Amino acid sequence: MDRFDLRIEVPPVAFTDLDLPASGDASDVVATRVAKARQVQTKRFGAETGLRQNADAEGAILEEIATPDTEGRELLVKVAERFGLSARGYHRVLRVARTIADLDHSADVRRLHVAEALSFRLATATAA
Repeated sequence: MDRFDLRIEVPPVAFTDLDLPASGDASDVVATRVAKARQVQTKRFGAETGLRQNADAEGAILEEIATPDTEGRELLVKVAERFGLSARGYHRVLRVARTIADLDHSADVRRLHVAEALSFRLATATAA
């Protein structure tokens, strides 16, 4: 499981929920936001050989692009210690947090982005 960036549990939709009005963003809105985030990543890695998106970043480049703010780093370290995140898992959280920040149009990775990335990583770990 340490090789997966995201782990989420998708419960079945209750029959009574099928008649509720749609919630959240429409697909075209999400697609536009994702396309813009990918453009940011393409620009970020334009000069780097073999790098096109955050998932490709490793080592010093990952540290450069995905270092969270102080509060984000404190949260990540605390959760890493409590849940025994491996180095691979730690770096995967950073990549996902950087992508969430891109989707949020944020130049910096903040605590909020780290928390969301951790929620995707730990969702099934805490449920198991």
